[in-house]
Amino acid sequence: MNNPTKGSLSVMLGAVLISFSPVFVKLADLEPTVSGFYRVFIGSIVLVIIYLLKYKENPFNKKISIYIIFGGIFFSLDLWFWHRSIIYVGPGLSTLLVNFQILILPFLALLFFNQKTQKIQIFAIFLGLLGLFLITGNNWEISGYNYKLGVLFGLLTAASYAGYIISMKSIDHNAKVNSDPIFNLMFVSIVSAGLLFLYSTVEQESLSINGSSNLFWMISYSIFSHVLGWFFILNGLQKITAVSAGIILLTQPILSYVWEILIFQKIILPIELLGIVSVLLAMMITIRSENQQN
Repeated sequence: MNNPTKGSLSVMLGAVLISFSPVFVKLADLEPTVSGFYRVFIGSIVLVIIYLLKYKENPFNKKISIYIIFGGIFFSLDLWFWHRSIIYVGPGLSTLLVNFQILILPFLALLFFNQKTQKIQIFAIFLGLLGLFLITGNNWEISGYNYKLGVLFGLLTAASYAGYIISMKSIDHNAKVNSDPIFNLMFVSIVSAGLLFLYSTVEQESLSINGSSNLFWMISYSIFSHVLGWFFILNGLQKITAVSAGIILLTQPILSYVWEILIFQKIILPIELLGIVSVLLAMMITIRSENQQN
């Protein structure tokens, strides 16, 4: 199996794991900033332990790339916007909106890495966007203020998400910086936790977790969706382009939509199903183009 294929499968596995993120957020009865904080705070602790066990050295003695700082900033904004979008429009749709990042990533990849997007990838981008439109457009005119606010938060999440992916991809373009996925994710988590703590202080939100069930959902959210999910994504991101990774990550919202149907009994319309098929097709096209390019 060649590196691009391994990279694509690694990103896809990560996308499967993080597809449960909005489910954990919805099941936990916590304020959006608070659940975001515990995702990265618990994740930071777990990642520090993993790093110490694996490398037997103090990670805080190592140089931290400026791109890790940017990654932490974008990731904290991603969680702040996204958790609010989940509340207003639900797990499936909020996660689909996040993946409008596929429209932003090609321009950022060209700007920062001089990665020219293939024609077939451009086709895949617009096919994916068509799918997202089919899924979201049906409810726009008949929905109220909260729905539209949730869509706006979802799109702001997409912009933050694209900035995060580009930041993490930038680390691999600097040979002098440790590009170990565990190291990178650990410090992104620490930076994000610090910022979300600051956000919660400004918002005057209590960080207390009421009930053992909320603690269980937060631990599961952190370990499965954050630590394991993003480890596989960052590992795969080292082997494929940012654009292809962005399109492969469309697996996440599709599965989040499936979990919402199965767990929360969401009713899906035929036009929404057509949109899901379009997004999946876009993902398969880009995986094929990535392998041909390499």
